[in-house]
Amino acid sequence: MNNVFSLHRFLLLIRAHFRKNFRAYTVSCLVLIGVIIGLFLLVIGSNRAERVDAGNQLLVYVLAVYGGLFIFSATALQPYQRVREGLFQLILPASGLEKFLLAWMFSLIGYTLCANVIFFLVRYGVLQYYASNGYEIADFFEDRLSQREDGVSVAVMLIMLYIFIHAFALLGSIVFRKLAVIKTALMLLLVAVAYWLLNGLLFRTIFTQEITHASLIPFMPVFLTDDGANYRVAISGWQYAAFIFAGVLIGILWIAAYHKLREKEA
Repeated sequence: MNNVFSLHRFLLLIRAHFRKNFRAYTVSCLVLIGVIIGLFLLVIGSNRAERVDAGNQLLVYVLAVYGGLFIFSATALQPYQRVREGLFQLILPASGLEKFLLAWMFSLIGYTLCANVIFFLVRYGVLQYYASNGYEIADFFEDRLSQREDGVSVAVMLIMLYIFIHAFALLGSIVFRKLAVIKTALMLLLVAVAYWLLNGLLFRTIFTQEITHASLIPFMPVFLTDDGANYRVAISGWQYAAFIFAGVLIGILWIAAYHKLREKEA
Protein backbone atom coordinates (compact mmCIF):
# COMPACT_ATOMS: atom_id res chain seq x y z
CA MET A 1 0.00 0.00 0.00
CA ASN A 2 2.92 2.34 0.76
CA ASN A 3 4.09 1.96 -2.83
CA VAL A 4 0.73 3.26 -4.06
CA PHE A 5 0.18 6.14 -1.64
CA SER A 6 2.17 7.54 1.25
CA LEU A 7 0.89 10.67 3.00
CA HIS A 8 4.40 11.73 4.00
CA ARG A 9 5.70 11.31 0.46
CA PHE A 10 2.67 13.10 -0.94
CA LEU A 11 3.18 16.09 1.37
CA LEU A 12 6.82 16.30 0.30
CA LEU A 13 5.67 16.22 -3.33
CA ILE A 14 3.23 19.07 -2.68
CA ARG A 15 5.93 21.16 -1.02
CA ALA A 16 8.40 20.59 -3.86
CA HIS A 17 5.75 21.39 -6.47
CA PHE A 18 4.67 24.58 -4.71
CA ARG A 19 8.25 25.81 -4.35
CA LYS A 20 8.99 25.15 -8.00
CA ASN A 21 5.80 26.79 -9.32
CA PHE A 22 5.25 29.57 -6.78
CA ARG A 23 6.36 32.33 -9.16
CA ALA A 24 4.23 30.98 -12.01
CA TYR A 25 1.19 30.75 -9.74
CA THR A 26 1.75 34.31 -8.52
CA VAL A 27 1.87 35.62 -12.10
CA SER A 28 -1.25 33.61 -12.93
CA CYS A 29 -3.11 35.21 -10.01
CA LEU A 30 -2.11 38.68 -11.21
CA VAL A 31 -3.30 37.84 -14.73
CA LEU A 32 -6.61 36.58 -13.36
CA ILE A 33 -7.04 39.81 -11.38
CA GLY A 34 -6.47 41.83 -14.55
CA VAL A 35 -8.88 39.69 -16.56
CA ILE A 36 -11.64 40.03 -13.96
CA ILE A 37 -11.21 43.79 -13.73
CA GLY A 38 -11.23 44.09 -17.52
CA LEU A 39 -14.36 41.95 -17.84
CA PHE A 40 -16.19 43.95 -15.17
CA LEU A 41 -15.32 47.22 -16.91
CA LEU A 42 -16.38 45.81 -20.28
CA VAL A 43 -19.67 44.28 -19.11
CA ILE A 44 -20.71 47.20 -16.91
CA GLY A 45 -19.62 49.74 -19.50
CA SER A 46 -21.78 48.06 -22.17
CA ASN A 47 -24.93 48.66 -20.08
CA ARG A 48 -26.71 51.96 -20.43
CA ALA A 49 -28.50 51.66 -17.10
CA GLU A 50 -26.52 52.66 -14.04
CA ARG A 51 -27.08 49.31 -12.40
CA VAL A 52 -24.93 46.22 -11.98
CA ASP A 53 -27.35 43.31 -11.78
CA ALA A 54 -26.68 39.73 -10.74
CA GLY A 55 -26.68 38.56 -14.35
CA ASN A 56 -23.74 40.81 -15.25
CA GLN A 57 -21.77 39.62 -12.25
CA LEU A 58 -22.51 35.96 -13.02
CA LEU A 59 -21.40 36.47 -16.62
CA VAL A 60 -18.04 37.85 -15.46
CA TYR A 61 -17.70 34.98 -12.97
CA VAL A 62 -18.35 32.29 -15.58
CA LEU A 63 -16.06 33.84 -18.19
CA ALA A 64 -13.18 34.44 -15.80
CA VAL A 65 -13.36 31.56 -13.33
CA TYR A 66 -14.59 28.84 -15.68
CA GLY A 67 -12.25 30.00 -18.44
CA GLY A 68 -9.35 30.05 -16.01
CA LEU A 69 -10.24 26.58 -14.79
CA PHE A 70 -10.17 25.22 -18.33
CA ILE A 71 -6.81 26.78 -19.15
CA PHE A 72 -5.22 25.79 -15.84
CA SER A 73 -6.53 22.21 -15.97
CA ALA A 74 -5.55 21.77 -19.62
CA THR A 75 -1.94 22.49 -18.65
CA ALA A 76 -1.88 20.59 -15.33
CA LEU A 77 -0.28 17.43 -16.72
CA GLN A 78 1.61 19.07 -19.57
CA PRO A 79 5.02 18.76 -17.83
CA TYR A 80 4.81 15.01 -18.44
CA GLN A 81 4.50 15.71 -22.17
CA ARG A 82 7.75 17.65 -22.47
CA VAL A 83 10.85 15.59 -23.26
CA ARG A 84 13.29 16.89 -20.64
CA GLU A 85 10.88 17.99 -17.95
CA GLY A 86 8.73 14.93 -18.50
CA LEU A 87 11.67 12.63 -17.79
CA PHE A 88 12.40 14.50 -14.56
CA GLN A 89 8.73 14.35 -13.52
CA LEU A 90 8.45 10.65 -14.24
CA ILE A 91 11.51 9.71 -12.14
CA LEU A 92 10.34 11.65 -9.10
CA PRO A 93 10.20 9.40 -6.00
CA ALA A 94 6.40 9.28 -5.98
CA SER A 95 3.77 6.88 -7.25
CA GLY A 96 1.61 7.54 -10.30
CA LEU A 97 -1.41 8.00 -8.05
CA GLU A 98 0.38 10.65 -6.00
CA LYS A 99 1.44 12.55 -9.12
CA PHE A 100 -2.09 12.45 -10.48
CA LEU A 101 -3.62 13.52 -7.15
CA LEU A 102 -1.16 16.42 -7.03
CA ALA A 103 -2.29 17.70 -10.45
CA TRP A 104 -5.95 17.01 -9.58
CA MET A 105 -5.75 18.81 -6.26
CA PHE A 106 -3.94 21.91 -7.52
CA SER A 107 -6.08 22.23 -10.68
CA LEU A 108 -9.45 21.69 -8.98
CA ILE A 109 -9.32 22.40 -5.25
CA GLY A 110 -6.38 24.81 -5.22
CA TYR A 111 -7.51 26.75 -8.26
CA THR A 112 -11.14 26.90 -7.11
CA LEU A 113 -10.24 28.35 -3.72
CA CYS A 114 -7.77 30.84 -5.15
CA ALA A 115 -9.96 31.94 -8.08
CA ASN A 116 -13.03 32.49 -5.92
CA VAL A 117 -11.11 34.49 -3.32
CA ILE A 118 -9.64 36.65 -6.10
CA PHE A 119 -12.99 37.09 -7.85
CA PHE A 120 -14.92 38.22 -4.80
CA LEU A 121 -12.13 40.52 -3.61
CA VAL A 122 -11.89 42.15 -7.05
CA ARG A 123 -15.68 42.23 -7.29
CA TYR A 124 -15.87 44.06 -3.97
CA GLY A 125 -13.32 46.66 -5.04
CA VAL A 126 -14.81 47.24 -8.51
CA LEU A 127 -18.41 47.43 -7.30
CA GLN A 128 -17.46 49.76 -4.46
CA TYR A 129 -16.07 52.10 -7.09
CA TYR A 130 -19.27 51.96 -9.15
CA ALA A 131 -21.45 52.28 -6.03
CA SER A 132 -19.61 55.49 -5.12
CA ASN A 133 -20.49 56.79 -8.59
CA GLY A 134 -24.21 56.25 -8.05
CA TYR A 135 -24.64 52.78 -9.55
CA GLU A 136 -27.19 50.43 -8.04
CA ILE A 137 -25.50 47.15 -7.09
CA ALA A 138 -27.46 43.89 -6.99
CA ASP A 139 -26.55 41.00 -4.73
CA PHE A 140 -24.49 38.39 -6.58
CA PHE A 141 -26.68 35.56 -5.28
CA GLU A 142 -30.05 37.20 -5.95
CA ASP A 143 -32.49 35.22 -8.08
CA ARG A 144 -29.97 33.91 -10.61
CA LEU A 145 -28.50 31.20 -8.40
CA SER A 146 -31.59 30.53 -6.28
CA GLN A 147 -34.14 30.06 -9.05
CA ARG A 148 -34.78 26.53 -10.28
CA GLU A 149 -34.49 25.30 -13.82
CA ASP A 150 -36.78 22.30 -14.44
CA GLY A 151 -36.50 21.23 -10.83
CA VAL A 152 -32.73 21.62 -10.48
CA SER A 153 -31.15 24.74 -9.04
CA VAL A 154 -29.02 26.80 -11.40
CA ALA A 155 -26.21 26.63 -8.84
CA VAL A 156 -26.17 22.82 -8.96
CA MET A 157 -26.09 22.88 -12.76
CA LEU A 158 -23.18 25.33 -12.73
CA ILE A 159 -21.26 23.17 -10.25
CA MET A 160 -21.80 20.06 -12.41
CA LEU A 161 -20.62 21.96 -15.48
CA TYR A 162 -17.60 23.28 -13.57
CA ILE A 163 -16.44 19.81 -12.52
CA PHE A 164 -17.06 18.40 -16.01
CA ILE A 165 -14.92 21.15 -17.55
CA HIS A 166 -12.13 20.29 -15.12
CA ALA A 167 -12.29 16.56 -15.88
CA PHE A 168 -12.38 17.09 -19.66
CA ALA A 169 -9.51 19.62 -19.61
CA LEU A 170 -7.39 17.47 -17.29
CA LEU A 171 -7.70 14.55 -19.70
CA GLY A 172 -6.80 16.84 -22.60
CA SER A 173 -3.65 17.95 -20.80
CA ILE A 174 -2.23 14.40 -20.85
CA VAL A 175 -3.64 13.37 -24.26
CA PHE A 176 -2.29 16.24 -26.36
CA ARG A 177 1.46 16.82 -26.39
CA LYS A 178 1.42 20.33 -27.87
CA LEU A 179 -1.11 23.17 -27.86
CA ALA A 180 -3.16 21.25 -25.31
CA VAL A 181 -5.40 24.19 -24.41
CA ILE A 182 -6.38 24.91 -28.02
CA LYS A 183 -6.79 21.26 -29.01
CA THR A 184 -8.81 20.44 -25.90
CA ALA A 185 -11.05 23.47 -26.49
CA LEU A 186 -11.67 22.36 -30.09
CA MET A 187 -12.39 18.81 -28.95
CA LEU A 188 -14.84 20.07 -26.31
CA LEU A 189 -16.56 22.21 -28.94
CA LEU A 190 -16.86 19.25 -31.35
CA VAL A 191 -18.25 17.01 -28.60
CA ALA A 192 -20.78 19.68 -27.57
CA VAL A 193 -21.96 20.29 -31.16
CA ALA A 194 -22.20 16.56 -31.92
CA TYR A 195 -24.16 15.96 -28.73
CA TRP A 196 -26.48 18.88 -29.46
CA LEU A 197 -27.21 17.59 -32.98
CA LEU A 198 -27.77 13.98 -31.86
CA ASN A 199 -29.89 15.12 -28.93
CA GLY A 200 -32.11 17.21 -31.21
CA LEU A 201 -32.41 14.38 -33.74
CA LEU A 202 -33.38 11.93 -31.00
CA PHE A 203 -36.10 14.21 -29.62
CA ARG A 204 -37.55 14.89 -33.08
CA THR A 205 -37.61 11.14 -33.74
CA ILE A 206 -39.37 10.26 -30.49
CA PHE A 207 -41.84 13.15 -30.23
CA THR A 208 -44.22 14.23 -32.99
CA GLN A 209 -45.46 17.22 -30.97
CA GLU A 210 -43.73 20.59 -31.02
CA ILE A 211 -40.88 20.72 -28.49
CA THR A 212 -41.01 23.99 -26.55
CA HIS A 213 -38.12 23.26 -24.19
CA ALA A 214 -35.60 20.43 -23.99
CA SER A 215 -32.50 20.66 -21.81
CA LEU A 216 -29.14 19.47 -23.09
CA ILE A 217 -28.60 17.72 -19.77
CA PRO A 218 -29.56 14.03 -20.05
CA PHE A 219 -32.68 12.71 -18.28
CA MET A 220 -34.18 16.15 -17.68
CA PRO A 221 -37.88 16.78 -18.53
CA VAL A 222 -39.01 17.68 -22.04
CA PHE A 223 -41.80 20.22 -22.54
CA LEU A 224 -44.17 19.75 -25.49
CA THR A 225 -47.15 21.56 -26.97
CA ASP A 226 -49.92 20.08 -29.12
CA ASP A 227 -53.08 21.88 -30.23
CA GLY A 228 -52.61 24.53 -27.58
CA ALA A 229 -52.11 22.01 -24.77
CA ASN A 230 -48.79 21.86 -22.92
CA TYR A 231 -47.21 18.62 -21.73
CA ARG A 232 -44.28 17.76 -19.50
CA VAL A 233 -42.58 14.43 -20.16
CA ALA A 234 -40.18 13.11 -17.53
CA ILE A 235 -38.96 9.78 -16.20
CA SER A 236 -39.43 8.91 -12.54
CA GLY A 237 -36.46 9.98 -10.42
CA TRP A 238 -34.84 11.88 -13.28
CA GLN A 239 -32.93 14.12 -10.85
CA TYR A 240 -31.03 11.15 -9.45
CA ALA A 241 -30.46 9.70 -12.91
CA ALA A 242 -29.00 13.01 -14.14
CA PHE A 243 -26.66 13.31 -11.16
CA ILE A 244 -25.54 9.69 -11.43
CA PHE A 245 -24.90 10.09 -15.17
CA ALA A 246 -22.86 13.25 -14.59
CA GLY A 247 -20.91 11.62 -11.75
CA VAL A 248 -20.11 8.53 -13.82
CA LEU A 249 -19.05 10.60 -16.84
CA ILE A 250 -16.79 12.84 -14.76
CA GLY A 251 -15.33 9.81 -12.98
CA ILE A 252 -14.55 8.13 -16.32
CA LEU A 253 -12.72 11.23 -17.54
CA TRP A 254 -10.63 11.42 -14.35
CA ILE A 255 -9.81 7.70 -14.46
CA ALA A 256 -8.87 7.99 -18.14
CA ALA A 257 -6.49 10.86 -17.32
CA TYR A 258 -4.90 8.80 -14.53
CA HIS A 259 -4.37 5.80 -16.80
CA LYS A 260 -2.86 7.99 -19.54
CA LEU A 261 -0.40 9.27 -16.93
CA ARG A 262 0.41 5.69 -15.92
CA GLU A 263 1.13 4.91 -19.57
CA LYS A 264 3.77 7.62 -19.55
CA GLU A 265 5.51 5.83 -16.67
CA ALA A 266 5.45 2.43 -18.36
